[in-house]
Amino acid sequence: MSKILLIQPPQWYPVSPYLAVPLLAGQLKNAGFEVNSFDLNIKFYNFLLTKEWTQLCDKRARELLSELEKKFQNSDASEIEKNGSYEEKTAYLKFLTIKKFYEDHAEEIPYIINNIESAVSVTKNEKDFYVPEKLAEAKHAIKLALRLVSMPYAPNEIDFDNYYSNPVVPLDWCNVKLQAEDKSINMFYDYFEKVTSEINQDYDIISVSMTDLSQLISVFTLSKMLKKKTKAKIVVGGNYSTQIYDRIMNYPDIFTDYLDYLVIGDGEIALTRLCQFLDGSCRLDEVPNIIYLDENQEVVSTGFSCEKINMDGLAYPDFSDYDLKQYFTPDPTFPIQLSKGCYWGKCSFCDYPYGQQGYSPKTIERAIKEIKHYVEAYGASKFMFVDEAVPPKFYNQLALAIIKEKLKINFYSFARLETGYTPEVLSNLYKAGARLFLWGYECHSPRIMKLMNKGINVEKRLEILTEARKAGIWNNGLFMFGYPTETLEETKETMDFIRNNRNIVPSCTLSNFSLKKNSRLISEIGDNGVEGYTSAGEFYIVYKDVIDGISQSERRSLRRNFQFDFLNENAHSLWAVVFSDFDHLLLYLSKYGCDYVSSYRSEKRICPEFR
Repeated sequence: MSKILLIQPPQWYPVSPYLAVPLLAGQLKNAGFEVNSFDLNIKFYNFLLTKEWTQLCDKRARELLSELEKKFQNSDASEIEKNGSYEEKTAYLKFLTIKKFYEDHAEEIPYIINNIESAVSVTKNEKDFYVPEKLAEAKHAIKLALRLVSMPYAPNEIDFDNYYSNPVVPLDWCNVKLQAEDKSINMFYDYFEKVTSEINQDYDIISVSMTDLSQLISVFTLSKMLKKKTKAKIVVGGNYSTQIYDRIMNYPDIFTDYLDYLVIGDGEIALTRLCQFLDGSCRLDEVPNIIYLDENQEVVSTGFSCEKINMDGLAYPDFSDYDLKQYFTPDPTFPIQLSKGCYWGKCSFCDYPYGQQGYSPKTIERAIKEIKHYVEAYGASKFMFVDEAVPPKFYNQLALAIIKEKLKINFYSFARLETGYTPEVLSNLYKAGARLFLWGYECHSPRIMKLMNKGINVEKRLEILTEARKAGIWNNGLFMFGYPTETLEETKETMDFIRNNRNIVPSCTLSNFSLKKNSRLISEIGDNGVEGYTSAGEFYIVYKDVIDGISQSERRSLRRNFQFDFLNENAHSLWAVVFSDFDHLLLYLSKYGCDYVSSYRSEKRICPEFR
């Protein structure tokens, strides 16, 4: 049987392991393959956040600043912007970025360098982690250290929850290639050169997961190196691969220089079947959901042809190759998928269902067995159910089963504000270990909610949230600003709701509406109100929208200004605004409870500053 390596590349949130690679590892091992899993993302963050590397990056950045100051001291910024080459524009933006960083943080840098390893330690050891002031200080140091290690590669930048690529050029294929090869801005290049040189040459297949836009540059950097340095067939798959596969198909050189196969849609069956084909145990025409270069050197696709996955028949995800102590947490949160797809699946703005099979839940019996497996195999006690949404009836049955089995766990998940979340159901969920729900409140306006096709009773939302809070569950509201035709008055109503209900909804996640190319809304409006791609390019999956309402620039400004003010108003509170920090929040809620965490006020600023 073929020997397979599965890789989770940067950039992804490095607090707990991501599900995709362990899920596929379990499936492939169950099919008889020899499989190794490699979380390159967590290794990369641990490499970056050391005294040695931050010190070296500080030295490089200061040298670059000195060189670039001489080069651009008499330059005309408008002329560079208008007529400069890619190299000149990038270098000028690098100069401005480094200069501003050292103007703002020069006094902090020596402290950050000398204390970064202590800061990382705070996130990983239980004693310090549960002191809010220590944790806040450590996170500030880590964020600043990540900016520091990004400076030699500016304007590109890595954060805990994102990777920002060169804004000088759009993310068209020619420029993705350019960034992947450009060592002056590609912070992954040298590290990947070292890592790929150490990869065992015995692997027959290497599969790289591309879950998000934040991994685009690193995936193409890594896949090209692997294709050059190993004899393995290189496979790329994942959610973001699915979102942009039609663009990838336009470029045959991707399949000659970077990868051999692209897997689209749900990968559990498709990747297993592809590995069986490469191993010689099935035919190519039996492999669903793949794109490849045929014998005529043409890019071909088998489409979304995979049969429906039996969720109860899936192997348990395999985390056995992961060093759980590397993650930035004292207690990793394990991801579990209770179902495929969304049981509602009709929200107009959403593109999650694209390329996935329809809603298919596991049975309660299987879900309980899987939770027990995590507890017994890895000592797990914290979980995120990674479903788009879990129906209230299913969740109640699961809660009752967890209580009956006396499983001592805590968990969180996304949820829809449905009337099925009664006080009794919410009480059962709390008793079963639910401590946090991410509710899609979206906006306050009933008119806009109807356009979004959320399919919920908007008048009951606050009542459900109030009952959840009474049950002891933390409510994080997911809010969206600037849906098409939304007025400024309607946006301000949402802002007022957030401000006036912090006792019930103690934290929020804020986003601007973006018109995704695979959303239902695109098919509804057709070409009307769509103006090509954004300036971010063809591999960026958001369109410009010119539909009546608040413009993109206005909604960005509104959200940023509100968030800036809201963070300052709640500077001494824990988790007023949350994006990716839910695993840490779950740990605090599990230890201290909702009342303590929501009412905690420090003498110091512990809520992160707006950037």
